[in-house]
Amino acid sequence: MKRLATILGMVALAQGSAAAAAEAGPCVPPEKAEALITYLLPGSLKAVGTKCSASLPATASLLQVDSEQFARYQDASDQAWPDAQDVIGVLAGEDLPEGVDMNALRPMIDAIIPAMLTQQLKPKDCPTIERVYNLLEPLPSTNVASLTVMLIQLGTSSREKDPLNICKPMPQ
Repeated sequence: MKRLATILGMVALAQGSAAAAAEAGPCVPPEKAEALITYLLPGSLKAVGTKCSASLPATASLLQVDSEQFARYQDASDQAWPDAQDVIGVLAGEDLPEGVDMNALRPMIDAIIPAMLTQQLKPKDCPTIERVYNLLEPLPSTNVASLTVMLIQLGTSSREKDPLNICKPMPQ
């Protein structure tokens, strides 16, 4: 009887794990998550700038979309698009029609995702975001993306759902 209970418990645990894995979907390799973040960075910064324009002085770096820093982020974003579109396809999963042209969806992605990311942004957050933006200025966008992925991984406890479902490194 004890053995039967153990076997049933293992089967139930396996089914629960399979259901959780199916719900989370496939994981995104860290380098692909970095490509997505690199791609989304300029659009997200524009959205943050728009939302923070009333909370920051007109001279704030975050509001200067014609700056050298912003141009570097935009160039890197354009180069990251091929890998980023793969990640968006994985994250969207079955919600995308088969054979959809991601380039045709790109303007919609560029509008919707940054707006979603800034939805919870409060005016009181803007000075902190401005400070972080200035601190990150000397870094290339690839470093900003790598740092962001690392912070997501560090900030997600085992009980929380990773917002990108970033693949965990394989133990060696």
